[in-house]
Order: sequence, then C-alpha cells, then structure tokens
Amino acid sequence: MNFRNIITQIARIFVGILFIISGLIKLNDPLGFSYKLEEYFGANVLDMEFLIPYALILACFVVIFEVVLGVMLLIGLNQVYNLEFTHHDCFLYFFNFLFLVF
Repeated sequence: MNFRNIITQIARIFVGILFIISGLIKLNDPLGFSYKLEEYFGANVLDMEFLIPYALILACFVVIFEVVLGVMLLIGLNQVYNLEFTHHDCFLYFFNFLFLVF
C-alpha cells in the first residue's frame, strides 16, 4: 500500500464519520433543519420560494441521504462494488451546501 492509498483511506474514513455525525445532529431536529432550508429558499438567498412548502420533506431526505452516504464511505462500499457515484455524490453535496454556508 503506497502513501496515496493511505491518505485516501484516511480521508474516506474522516469524511464518512463527518457525514454520519452531521446527519445524526440534523436527525435530532429535522424541523429546525427545515426552518433553515426555508431561509435558504427565501427571496434573499436562493429565491426558490416554490420549495418552501416542501422544506420538511427535503430536510428528512437530505438527512437520510447524508447518513447513508456516510455509512457507505465508512464501510468502503464504494470500493467493494466499484461505485463511482459515492464520490460524485459527496462532491455534489459539499458543493451545493458551500453556497449556503458562505
């Protein structure tokens, strides 16, 4: 095992744990997360007010997706079945929420 593989495995485990912890924290209060999504969908941020009625459903979906993605990364499911979508989903997830944080 070379240095690049070791760094990749450490990053995979770190990001998987990060996704699981973040998802479990959001899972503790999905209604609060839906309020935050409503703020994001408002006219001042993303101007997607048609999504405000679906904020709770989207919050639940995002939380479940985040935890499942974290578990997939942590157990290395993408390496066993050669699933490329796990890496792409992580990138898209980070990229989408990067707009909202800054």
